Parts: sequence; structure tokens; C-alpha cells
Amino acid sequence: MKSPELIKSELFRTAMKCGFDGFGVCSADDFSGAERARLDAWLESGMCAEMGYLRRGADTKLSPRKFMPNAISAICLAANFFRKSPETRIALYAQGPDYHHVLRNRIREVEDIIAANGGEYRTSIDASPLWEKAIAARAGIGCIGKNTLIIRKFNGPWSFLCVILCNLKLPTDAPAQDICGNCDICIKACPSRAISSAGIDARKCISYLTIEKKSALSEEETKLSHNKIFGCDACLRACPYGKDAPEAAIEEFRGTIQLPQNPSRDDLLNAARGTPMWRRFGKREF
Repeated sequence: MKSPELIKSELFRTAMKCGFDGFGVCSADDFSGAERARLDAWLESGMCAEMGYLRRGADTKLSPRKFMPNAISAICLAANFFRKSPETRIALYAQGPDYHHVLRNRIREVEDIIAANGGEYRTSIDASPLWEKAIAARAGIGCIGKNTLIIRKFNGPWSFLCVILCNLKLPTDAPAQDICGNCDICIKACPSRAISSAGIDARKCISYLTIEKKSALSEEETKLSHNKIFGCDACLRACPYGKDAPEAAIEEFRGTIQLPQNPSRDDLLNAARGTPMWRRFGKREF
């Protein structure tokens, strides 16, 4: 039977071969009282806006074992998605094939290593109540910045995250150290002043308004959104650690989109097919 250290090494090598560039392991234990208090305060403040699923999933965020009861370890993988694009009205993460599908295909080999060593697992790729960013910080992937995104020296905030909970006891990594310090560039860069010490106020956040909000935008919200089509990368582009980010290693994350100045409905539909934008333009009136 392989040692936990050997299994972890095999998992790391496989993840790197599959295109991931960040790997860390932490326990699947509950998060601390301080983290619970911060999340509760944010939810109670109303900053989650219409995203009721965040309230419903709060217990699972704080207790990963509500997602997988027999979990012992949490494996976190990160994938850089940065590339240069002239289209700044669409968030960079959405300018290519849907990352859920891309990473789902690439993570299978990592899951196979767990299964081959007698382990059970459950995976989340930004589609569950798991607190993936908090797990990533605990696993040493990067720190949670003031814009609430994972910040890495390697590429700043330009990372997709995947978490695999498993019942194997693997060696853990040291939690990430804060690398943001007193920097508040992302706060100042936010065009709608949605970022504060309390977190992100979704009611002002352009990404929320152009992606998540189900009801019609008010006149004020329309002004806040300005010319954005889907998302907003202002705080990501401002991060000093992301200024010299390398181009994504995963080929599917190198594509970009450029729309006309005044795109038609057909322009938007054509651009959205197969991308994360389809959740809005393919299924909702606009």
C-alpha cells in the first residue's frame, strides 16, 4: 500500500500534467468561529443581494463535511486563465469555453489516482456551496485579497479553483500568508465602490448586476454597469500581482472575444455559445 506522501506526490504530478499550476492539501475540518462570524455578518448586511443560494449554502461553506460526510482531506487545484484581450466589456474568464466543462475533463485523472488508492471523493468546480476560496487559502494556494478573490504571486487573481474532498488522510500544506498587506489598489479601482473592508457589496458590484441579478436593473444600476456586457475585471486588472501574469497553459483558456461597439442580439448569442455567458444570453431575455 502506498504511503500518504507518495499518493500526494502522484496527485501533484498528475495535476500538473493535466494543466493545473496550483496544488495544495488541507484538512476538511470546519472553519473557525472568526470565519463563521465574518460570513454571517456579510450575509446579514444584505450584501448578498438576490443570491439566496448563498444563505442556503452557508452551513456547507463553513463545514465541508456537509458536502462529503466522510471527508478527511481537501485537495485544491488552481488553473491560470489569464490572456490579453482587447474586449474589456466581458470578464476574461467568460471569453472562452465554459471552464466548468474544461476543468471537469482535466480533473478526472486526478480523481482516478484517489480511486486507485482505495479512496472515495467528491469534486466541486465552482458549482457547489463549498467555500472554495477559503479552502484554497487554507491549502496554501493563495491568500484571499480585499476583492475576496484568491491572490497568488504567480498570476495575481487570474485563477480558476477546483476542490476534491476525499477520505484519504494526506499530508497537508501550510496555509497561505497574506501578500496584500496594506495595498488597497483593487478597492480604489472598483468603478462602483463595491469593495470595502466588509467584503463585496453585490448590490453595487457590476459583475453581480450583469451576470447574477434576475430582476430588471434600476436606472441607478444601469448607470453603475455603464457599458459592461458580462462581468467586470476592474479589480482583477488593477492587482499588482496580476500585471505580469503568464498566458494560460490550458489551451481552451487562451481564446478571446471582440464584439462590435454596439452588438446586436445575434452578436451576443453567437459570442455566448459554449461560454459562461450562455447562462445569461442563451436563457434569459435581454
